[in-house]
Amino acid sequence: MIITVFSDLHGDSDKHMEEAFEYSDYVIFLGDGLQRILGFEYDHPGKFLYVRGNCDLWDNTPTKRLIDLDGVRILATHGHEQHVKTGILWLLREAKEENINVVLFGHTHRASVEEFDGVLFVNPGSASRQYGGRATAAKLTIENGRYFAEIINFD
Repeated sequence: MIITVFSDLHGDSDKHMEEAFEYSDYVIFLGDGLQRILGFEYDHPGKFLYVRGNCDLWDNTPTKRLIDLDGVRILATHGHEQHVKTGILWLLREAKEENINVVLFGHTHRASVEEFDGVLFVNPGSASRQYGGRATAAKLTIENGRYFAEIINFD
């Protein structure tokens, strides 16, 4: 199973997200730019999962979501409520309390894949180029209860 994860679109092009539906079983969006892409929910029923970010103030979509895929428990959140710009301790505590295997979070605009205390933390970075960097996403692969992730860099 392939899950492509995006965050922090901030009004930039959604081209890479649209393309991700062609090769992904699920596309997960972690907030900030939600209004621009909500149509994906109707265009790709059952394949688009999302949470609200701190810049999606107009919406009452939850800021976190628990997902179970092939026996792997995933916490998807934007991360601002867990203060991820200061570190992942709040997320780690929440992951341990909820028996989470994988935490997907954004907000920092810095792509990373790291494991801490048996939990895989995946930040896809920013799907936007407006911050002077390269647009990024993450690919989470789940096979028979095993999981791993990698960062995708877009030109």
